[in-house]
Amino acid sequence: MRPHEVPKLDLLADALSGDDAAWAREHLTSDVVAWLTTVAPDGRPQSSLISFLQDGATIFFYSKPETPKLRNIARSSLVSFHLRSDPFGDHALIVEGRAEVDPSIPPSDVHEAYRSKYRGPLAHWGMDEAETAASFSVPIRIRPTRVRAS
Repeated sequence: MRPHEVPKLDLLADALSGDDAAWAREHLTSDVVAWLTTVAPDGRPQSSLISFLQDGATIFFYSKPETPKLRNIARSSLVSFHLRSDPFGDHALIVEGRAEVDPSIPPSDVHEAYRSKYRGPLAHWGMDEAETAASFSVPIRIRPTRVRAS
């Protein structure tokens, strides 16, 4: 880091710290799905429904290999992540950032926080933890560059 540079703040924690971000904090923890938008080779946005977990200053999810979203991320790491808004759009969480494969994230069936959050949803969807971890085997980390929470 150069002497005049200021280290980047934890953008996610900073955006979630205010009283006006209570809705975003609650839903980031409790919502089991969110939307991820990647950029296709022709420049079109492509949105996908994902399961996710906040991991400190970042958000991560697991993907099946060889998906369009992975090809898009390999070509352009720019992504947008957002939660479903309340019915009138009074509350929202939108995270813009860069996504990358992160092999340091353990598989979903051994990641205790992920297992805890998704045990019920996986049962609802009729999905086995070990089979899901084998199918959704590519861990992707989103590092926020801009966060809007209300």
